[in-house]
Amino acid sequence: MTDAVTTFSLEIEPPLPLAKAHEVDLLRKAVSANPSSITLRGRLASLHFIQDRFDEAIDLYRQLWDESPAASWAAMLAECHISRETPEDDRMAEHMARLALPLAGEPSHEAQVLAVLGKALIRQGRHEEGRTTLMAALQLDPFNANAYKRLVALDLASGSTASALATAEQLIGRGVTHSRVLAGKMLALVGQGRFDEARKVVDLDRFLYRGHLAAPAGWSDLASLNRDVRSELERHPDIRFDRHGTASSKTWRVDQPAFASSVAIPALQALIREAVIDHVRYLDQEESVWVQGRPDRAILHNWCVITDGDGYEEWHVHQHGWMSGVYYVDVPDGITLGTGPGGCIVFGLPENLVGEAAARDFGQTLVRPKSGLMMLFPSHTYHRTFPHLGTGRRICLAFDILRG
Repeated sequence: MTDAVTTFSLEIEPPLPLAKAHEVDLLRKAVSANPSSITLRGRLASLHFIQDRFDEAIDLYRQLWDESPAASWAAMLAECHISRETPEDDRMAEHMARLALPLAGEPSHEAQVLAVLGKALIRQGRHEEGRTTLMAALQLDPFNANAYKRLVALDLASGSTASALATAEQLIGRGVTHSRVLAGKMLALVGQGRFDEARKVVDLDRFLYRGHLAAPAGWSDLASLNRDVRSELERHPDIRFDRHGTASSKTWRVDQPAFASSVAIPALQALIREAVIDHVRYLDQEESVWVQGRPDRAILHNWCVITDGDGYEEWHVHQHGWMSGVYYVDVPDGITLGTGPGGCIVFGLPENLVGEAAARDFGQTLVRPKSGLMMLFPSHTYHRTFPHLGTGRRICLAFDILRG
């Protein structure tokens, strides 16, 4: 048991005042009327980037950089070029990151740029340069998750599990317990054949929560709430297919489901918030590095994933969360009543990182979803889903508990 239990506050991420698709339309008109506004063009460029319109984002960020060179513009140009995933763009990302470095100012900002530069170098096959760059980023900001995940990936790919484990232990000793560090420690332990120790890092036997919510005021039962949530999600202006940079494949996503006119989604968010707070009261009695890293102030951030028969999630962890979860809004009977893995979620380890034999020896936990089920788990828990190959849509609201 922990020596002292600190308070825990959890705020729900504010709803969008305006759907991003509508905001883009308004900003385009505003920029057309006032083309010299840096503020308007900067916001429009950021929305283009968020919506995977990298060509348009690059055009705007290039204009802003040419007019007023600043680290932020150069860094975003580097991010945009990296996202286009071509050899020429990798070289341009390196170029822009190097231009941003002397302008970065704050150590944390410089670390962010170095993390992008390291990725660009690795993408060009310059692994040693990339490793040195990522190490420099962590020296400036040991909490930089992007730098760490790229560094540990290099070590694991080269079989340097001792180096990967040493880096993880060093950071944990400094109080850095974000999900990438804990996941990296787990992967390094598996690479050394220390499976029991690796399993304890995530400890699903203790920390995987499964439960059901009660219907809130205004709805006769949970099924009626789920129907209204589904309706709001499927007609959401920001719904889009195959969001870049996520683990989702062949799926529809809504990045921020709640906006000004939403009714059912905020009601569901409130239920999730109360369930998380109750679960944290239980966790505060448990002893683990993960629990000790719990934030005192946190934000509930959620998004929606909608999959038809061929949609699925690849192996991933939730980089920015402390605790993560999922609530199943609607699950076809073919999944709930099925016997195979189709449509299910499984917790384990990715074979491409540790090898098939090690992933098998580590073990998997498969959960068959059904409408109304909610799960909570540490954000550093690797998980994936399988295509259900049937009719109907599997709709869930995923969420992270972010440090406030």
